[in-house]
Amino acid sequence: MTLPFDNPRVSGAPLIIGGGMAGALLALLLRHHGAPAVTLVESHALGGGEAPDTPSFDARSTALSAGSLAVLAELGLLDTLLERAAAIGTVHVSRQQRLGLTRIRAAEQGVARLGAVVENRWFGHVLLSALGRDPAIRVRAPARLSGITRTVDGYTATLESDAGASETLHTPLLIAADGAHSQTREWLGIGARHRDLGHDAVIANLALATPHQGIAYERFLDDGPLALLPLPDQRFALVWTGPREQADAWMAMDEGAFLAALRQRVGAGVPALTRVGERQRYPLVLTEACAQAVPFAAVVGNAAHTLHPVAGQGFNLTVRDLALLAERVGGQPDPGRLSRLQHWTAERQRDQALIHRASHWLPEWFRVRQPLFAHSRQLGLLALDLAPSLRKGFARRAMGL
Repeated sequence: MTLPFDNPRVSGAPLIIGGGMAGALLALLLRHHGAPAVTLVESHALGGGEAPDTPSFDARSTALSAGSLAVLAELGLLDTLLERAAAIGTVHVSRQQRLGLTRIRAAEQGVARLGAVVENRWFGHVLLSALGRDPAIRVRAPARLSGITRTVDGYTATLESDAGASETLHTPLLIAADGAHSQTREWLGIGARHRDLGHDAVIANLALATPHQGIAYERFLDDGPLALLPLPDQRFALVWTGPREQADAWMAMDEGAFLAALRQRVGAGVPALTRVGERQRYPLVLTEACAQAVPFAAVVGNAAHTLHPVAGQGFNLTVRDLALLAERVGGQPDPGRLSRLQHWTAERQRDQALIHRASHWLPEWFRVRQPLFAHSRQLGLLALDLAPSLRKGFARRAMGL
């Protein structure tokens, strides 16, 4: 979806820089909560059709928790999303070469599904189509933010199109949603910590010999976690993380060797893997902004924090950030008031801290090989499997409920 680039001065509308999953979803949420208008700026053309091809809506898949699905249902987007998504009915967690596992089931938790897995391109289609149906969401794409100036009641922002046209507008709330290396965040004077884990994630889609039955597998290996996430059409989305030199080896393998290496690691009970699609790799670099709010501005999505992909919590954490931000500022006459934004960050602090710690320590905990730790891990998995109350608390946190 590429809208004409024009030159009106827009006043009073929140301005979101970054039209990926976080930015697009936030625009919809702000409107849902009463914002009279929103302006969204994206540096890539947002092509129409069912497979938008931008860096944000690429070949990867996203595991959406039950909490995130509830947010999409509130926006009226869930039924369309589920047309090409696979529901997660069970999550199977285990450790290679060790006893002990746990299964978390939707029926036991009293929900229709624990979550769903959707390919990013379809998710992008759903979000961008919704943007296009709302005339009060002004999309500027392809365009980029070329400068900002602080004023007494917000920011004056200058946009430039690829054709060289410029537009100056005023906003009471500037939102940086332009990724881990956010230029907007830097212009706001907000630093960020970046930590390279020295690990990569290798992703691919896998064809199966038999249906996956809506089961997602999280398998902890000595070199890092491996996830198999259900997709439509009898497929899994693979996320295999490990040291960078190990990822080099996985990428160099031919299809047969790669599938053999996977089969050796996935454990019993997993449907037979028959084919692997194109493999891609992404470095695991964790980002944390030093602040998520300053006067008249907020930082969200990957510009605010990125996580290890273990348990698929990164985007789901962002959805909870966005939903609360839109609830707190949507429709307010002064959405960028610092006390309002600080209250939002304070409300989100505990959830963010818990998920950050879990995403950091869980893969590390399962890599330690000392016998004492090995026994405690297995006891922990057994305890989750045997104690419904423990399992319910763990599951509800993972589902974002």
